[in-house]
Amino acid sequence: MFLIEAQVSEMFLIEAQPGENEMVDDTLGPLDLSPNDSILDEVDVHIQANLGDSLVQEALKTGVDLRQYSKQVEAELQQIEHASIRDYIKESQNIASLHHQIGACDTILQRMEEMLTTFQSDLQSISAEIQSLQEESLAMNVKLRNRQAVRGELSQLVDELAVPEHMVTVILDVPVTAQTFMEQLQELNNKINFAKEQAFRDTLACRDVQDVLLKLKLKAISKIREFVLQKIYSFRKPMTNYQVAQNTLLKFRFFFEFLLTNERQVAKEVRDEYVETMSKIYCSYFKSYTSRLMKLQFEDVANKDDLMGVEDTAKKGFFSMPSLKNRDTIFTVGNRGAVISADLEGPIIVPHAAQKNDIKHSFESLFRSQHYALLDNCCREFLFLCDFFMVSGNPAFDLFNSVLGRSLNMFLKHMEAYVAACYDSIAIFLCIHIILRFQTIMTRRSVPALDRYWDHLLQLLWPRFAYILQLNIESIHTTEPQKLGSIDTHPHYITRRYAEFSSAIVSINQTFPKDRVHNLLGQLQAPKAETAPREETWRSCQQVAGVFSPERTRDEQQQVSNEFGCFSVEGTDQSQLPGGGEDSQRKETIHYCGATHPAMRQGNVQRSAWRDGGFQDKHQAAFCRHDSPTDNRHGRRHRPPAVEVENFILLMAAEFSSRKEQLVFLINNYDMMLIVLMAVQERAAEDSKEVEGFQQLLNARTQEFVEELLAPPFGGMVAFVKDTESHLEKGQLDKLRQSESQVVALVRGFAATWKQAIEAISEDVMRSFTNFKNGTGIIQAALTQLIQYYHRFQKVLAQPPFKALPIRGELINIHHLMVEVKKHRPNF
Repeated sequence: MFLIEAQVSEMFLIEAQPGENEMVDDTLGPLDLSPNDSILDEVDVHIQANLGDSLVQEALKTGVDLRQYSKQVEAELQQIEHASIRDYIKESQNIASLHHQIGACDTILQRMEEMLTTFQSDLQSISAEIQSLQEESLAMNVKLRNRQAVRGELSQLVDELAVPEHMVTVILDVPVTAQTFMEQLQELNNKINFAKEQAFRDTLACRDVQDVLLKLKLKAISKIREFVLQKIYSFRKPMTNYQVAQNTLLKFRFFFEFLLTNERQVAKEVRDEYVETMSKIYCSYFKSYTSRLMKLQFEDVANKDDLMGVEDTAKKGFFSMPSLKNRDTIFTVGNRGAVISADLEGPIIVPHAAQKNDIKHSFESLFRSQHYALLDNCCREFLFLCDFFMVSGNPAFDLFNSVLGRSLNMFLKHMEAYVAACYDSIAIFLCIHIILRFQTIMTRRSVPALDRYWDHLLQLLWPRFAYILQLNIESIHTTEPQKLGSIDTHPHYITRRYAEFSSAIVSINQTFPKDRVHNLLGQLQAPKAETAPREETWRSCQQVAGVFSPERTRDEQQQVSNEFGCFSVEGTDQSQLPGGGEDSQRKETIHYCGATHPAMRQGNVQRSAWRDGGFQDKHQAAFCRHDSPTDNRHGRRHRPPAVEVENFILLMAAEFSSRKEQLVFLINNYDMMLIVLMAVQERAAEDSKEVEGFQQLLNARTQEFVEELLAPPFGGMVAFVKDTESHLEKGQLDKLRQSESQVVALVRGFAATWKQAIEAISEDVMRSFTNFKNGTGIIQAALTQLIQYYHRFQKVLAQPPFKALPIRGELINIHHLMVEVKKHRPNF
């Protein structure tokens, strides 16, 4: 309804404008006010919609007259319409102007549309053109990459094959020692290798440069061959330091690589010439050096008669070689050990300088100098061969042997000749340790070239060392004390030789331990078993242990017998005993003693025996042999055999008539050996079986000597104490009452002489033993044993029936005895 009213109002507004009717008619045409069905339908729809209005519903509820209300509304609408028409009329010019402006805008927009349409068509053509250009760009990019790839291959081919004029000039005119020649030679080598590679691919361009490269190669080979051979020939000049020339060749090691790559015949010629030249040079040098070096050796060297068991004053035959002036020097190491320590890598000996100063050397010093020169030259030569001739592995060893094989064979022949006549075991042993250390040095330098040579030398030296050691063993084993002249109780020179030799070997071996040495030294300790028939006479030896001495009680004999593995057989037919001869028919008592060492190995047992009857002094000799370790008749196994040196000491002790002198001799020798051995083995003295064994022997003989020492002044008291204690243990008091008069004599005799006896014992001990410390120790041991015996003597007198004797009041207080003993205590 409002829409109809608005249209009617607009129609009235148009009709009310004067002077514009014609224009309105021209633009709008005639106004048609006839009813329209579509408009009525639309009005009906609005009426239906307005029925839902709250005002309309309220009016319907209150019963308002709709016609009247309609007329009222229509009147109000007409008023509003007329007011609206007037407003439209006022703005008519603006509306017309707006209409014209809208028309102009439509025109402008139409032109813009045409322009945009044109621009769109232009963009479409440009897009097609861009797409076309992109396709052309991709095609050009592919072509560019292909051309660049071809250009790279071709440019490399051209660069590698092209021979510049500068290269030709340098190869032809520049000396081989110039740096530019080396650079152009490497470039030429690259071009030759590249040309060979391309020739296999049938590259036609190679034909253009083959002749030029061949000529340049031949020229370079000729110049290099001349230069290298000239350097090799310069080695042959006298007094030439070939190491300088070798260093020069190393700077041009590429020359041989060039020859080896391009002309193997020339490379072989150069290598053969070098091998031949250096082989002669080394052989001549080492032969001359060795011969001049051996002239520096001490003239006074050991021979086959300079052994441990040989007497210093032994007479020689008319044709025999003179022995050492001082044979003891070959058994000591002294300053000779410096060759394996401070002097090992020291400067080699210069023969003419040593001859000028009249300096002599021992063989091991000459050996060290000789082989250190060999080691140094071999290391340098092996590294040079590997570097310059570009070899490694077995080819390197073969080339090295070609150069130094003659020299090494000369060394081996020289060593074989010298070692075959060498009897200086310490020199041989030092040479062995020099080799062991030189092997370490070459391992550190990573040069295994001399491994086989060292092994050959060791195979040559070890058996010789063992052989010389065996000769010394034989010399000790076959030594007869009667042929050594007069002896005294001081340490014997043979035992000193053994001690010094053993300590020397151990001291050398400690720095580079070898178990083989202990095995060889064990041979010196293991006595050689007697293989003679039973009919042969047993060797005579002294029964130094005094096991069955009549002065000993049966208990003492049994105790010492158990310690030394001794036994006695009474009423036995000699023909049934070991060594019994055909004339052994009578029965007699035979005492057997195995003088054993605590550290002996299992093996044959040495038995010494003395027979009752047939000898003026049963303490002096018996018969000795090595026999089976098991005595089948008694079912017992004897201790292992004594060491050779101990056997010798026992044999020497047998030369003394009194037991006391025997013990002094034994103690002095054992003590001397311990001092020498422990001076070297002090670090491992506790673990040394040798030291431990001699220490036990020394302790046993010292204890026995103490008893011998106390026997003359206090023997009666000692025997009384032992017998009385035995009777007390058995409860035989009636026998003790018979000794009351003996007690009085013993107490008064001891009180009257004990101080003088102690002084005499002290003087006797200090006079008998060369080692002051050992002597004072023995004095203390003797006086301590005396105090113990005297204390036991007092305890015995405190027992019935001696307890009531008045003589007990005359006993010396044991504290006075101890005070006197302290006066003889050493101050160190």
